[in-house]
Amino acid sequence: MSPSPTGSAPIRAARRLPRAAWIALAVVALVALALVGWQVMKPKAPKDPYRTAAVETGSITKSVSASGTLEALVTVDVGSQISGQITRVMVDFNDEVKRGQVLALLDPQTYESRVAQSQADVTAGQAALRQAQAGLAGAQADYNRKRTLVNQGIYAPSVLDTSQAAFLQARAGVDSARARIAQSQAAMRVQRVDLGRTTIVAPIDGVIVDRQIEPGQTVAASLQAPILFRIAQDLSKVEVKISVDEADIGQVQEGQAVKFTVDAFPDDNFTGIVTQVRKQPVTEQNVVAYIVMAEADNPQGKLLPGMTANADIVLQQKANVLKVPAAALRWTPASENGQTVRAPGFGPPGMGGGGGGQRQQGGGRQGGGMGGQRVVAQLDLDAAQQKTWAAIQADLRQKSAAAFASAGGDRSAMRETMRKNMTEALAKLEPTLKPDQKTKLAALRATMGQAGRGDRSGFAGGVVYVLRDDKPVPIPVRVGATDGSFTEIRGALKAGDQVITGGGPKAKIKAASPMGGPGGGGGVRVRM
Repeated sequence: MSPSPTGSAPIRAARRLPRAAWIALAVVALVALALVGWQVMKPKAPKDPYRTAAVETGSITKSVSASGTLEALVTVDVGSQISGQITRVMVDFNDEVKRGQVLALLDPQTYESRVAQSQADVTAGQAALRQAQAGLAGAQADYNRKRTLVNQGIYAPSVLDTSQAAFLQARAGVDSARARIAQSQAAMRVQRVDLGRTTIVAPIDGVIVDRQIEPGQTVAASLQAPILFRIAQDLSKVEVKISVDEADIGQVQEGQAVKFTVDAFPDDNFTGIVTQVRKQPVTEQNVVAYIVMAEADNPQGKLLPGMTANADIVLQQKANVLKVPAAALRWTPASENGQTVRAPGFGPPGMGGGGGGQRQQGGGRQGGGMGGQRVVAQLDLDAAQQKTWAAIQADLRQKSAAAFASAGGDRSAMRETMRKNMTEALAKLEPTLKPDQKTKLAALRATMGQAGRGDRSGFAGGVVYVLRDDKPVPIPVRVGATDGSFTEIRGALKAGDQVITGGGPKAKIKAASPMGGPGGGGGVRVRM
């Protein structure tokens, strides 16, 4: 039986495909297989990788940043005590002047006339004095003569009395003439002083940094002396007037080092010393600041009065210490169940108990309710452990309420009692924990009772995490000085160790229970 023409048509069409087409199809198939194999075999990047940084040895500088302005160490405003027209200006900006050097001249004609008038008054007074002295001599001679005649009985005694009165009056006239001369001489001295003030001289050695007058300008001195020149005494040193926020002023003291830059020389660093912390507050837009004065050398004369200084007041400086990025002390791993207890307070109503995010007065923040709850939240308790903790937590609430009532408003005593209660509660929970949970608890408890409380050396508690078997392991450390980017530490770590600064698995979003799970521990929140 012959084959059907219809069924053989596709076979003949396939046989008619060119050989090059078959080769191209084979190449495409091989490339596709290679791409699939490469995607399957290539190493995959770990999901949610941890970011780490090495523990370093270096210096830590704790400082307060603020802005300020530069001023000359001594600046004198040269003014005029008298009014008049400027006839001549002898100096210009940036001129160096010596004490007593003439800076400007005022028109002296008015004051010269006043001196001449005063001199004339003195001359007139001297003439009046001579006239009074002549009258005194005549009165004295008449008195002596009549006294002799009265003694001889030629004149009556009343004549002598009249002559004596005339004599005394003539002597008083002489005294009055002398007083008028002294008055005229004093007025003349005043006029001469004013005449001398028409010559404006430099009161100190220095540099002219401001000139506010020109020849022909009229100076009007009334209640306040107009400023003509400003002289900076010595620009080899400058003062930095720094405005420090009230939150930082308590750490600033005289003698601390100051590092600053100016916009004119951004690549140059200048140093100075705090010389004064002024107690007068300066309030601008409801922001309170205090003025701190620092003195700095200016050997090359680069620094000029009025420049803006970006200053850092060095509060503490340590060299050759172990330090880690500050982010390493802030990072904590997400809980396995993706939840963290909201950290309610354990005080009575109104004190944060059951209030979720309210801050507990008297502060369980340092090892009390809030600190302990954060520790428990990071232990990833299973159902049985959560049930145990719920019972412990109920007892803890009662003890905390009793501590609040017995403290009588003494916050320090209340904090200490609550810290003790929380320590006892964790001790009851510890036997139910797994080995890895106990390790984590030991590291977290190292900071729970020490956060915010430094030891005698100024170190407080802290925790950093390192990777071991691809899992974060807490390492308790002692935290010292910080500059905002790096923090000094002491503990089991050494230079070169890698600490976790970020990354890692993110918390899973789970529904929040209004009762906080078994026993009600307050609400829960998703850890971000």
